[in-house]
Amino acid sequence: MAEWGVLLLLVLVLATVFVRQVRQVQGQAELAQIKSTLGALRTALVVAHLEATVATGRGNAQHAGMPAQRNPFLALASLPANYAGVATPEEMVALPGGSWVFDPVCACVGYHPMESDRLELPQGEQSLWFQISPPPGPLQLRAQMPYVWMGQVVD
Repeated sequence: MAEWGVLLLLVLVLATVFVRQVRQVQGQAELAQIKSTLGALRTALVVAHLEATVATGRGNAQHAGMPAQRNPFLALASLPANYAGVATPEEMVALPGGSWVFDPVCACVGYHPMESDRLELPQGEQSLWFQISPPPGPLQLRAQMPYVWMGQVVD
């Protein structure tokens, strides 16, 4: 009976370690997805700015550049699967975890984490928000606060 107890204890310890490692990897995967989407948005904003500059240089008035209040997700070749559309911070709370939104009022992009406890700083925040900087130059996405996700800065 003692051998079965030791074996059961060993299985429980291994299962606990396995679950912790799985959660760690899931958090790292979510951080990679956040950084990837932000990178794609930033690249799309720069490309839209360059296209507008070239069009203006050629005298083509159709491409007027991307105004700061315009949704940067529309500059992407295809929308992310987890893009939830236009929403305010209050509406964002009701969305499922892993959702991206655009708030035209503040001209910012928001992300609602799958598990907000992975967001270490600022404590108590339920979402990550990135402000779209106005022209001149290409539009930029900047974090509204210094966000720390599992020990890594999210910018």
